Amino acid sequence: MKNSFFVTASIPCKVVYREEKQLKGNRFSLVVTLSSEELDKDGFVVDFDPVQQVLENLRNRLESEPLNQLTGEPFSMKSLLYFIHQQLDESIKTPHIIQKVYLEGDREGFGLEVI
Repeated sequence: MKNSFFVTASIPCKVVYREEKQLKGNRFSLVVTLSSEELDKDGFVVDFDPVQQVLENLRNRLESEPLNQLTGEPFSMKSLLYFIHQQLDESIKTPHIIQKVYLEGDREGFGLEVI
């Protein structure tokens, strides 16, 4: 059995979506955990700056466009989590595995664990 190494990144995020004819929004912390079976030459799971840049770009998109427009689907936590996972998967071009995508709100959390 091989070792797995993990790194977690977190960023505050406001998600905007359209419900009927009204714009609504919720604030979350977007938390992403990446894993790898090997460390890089510097002893890290991944260079954190590109991951942070991806998260900031994703946050900017989620805050500027209603999620319904981005996904083409009605708002749901499932559609939001899958959209985030897809965007991260397309943006992080490394052998690292997106282990978990989690949105944490004031009272509750929602997660997508990748198996």
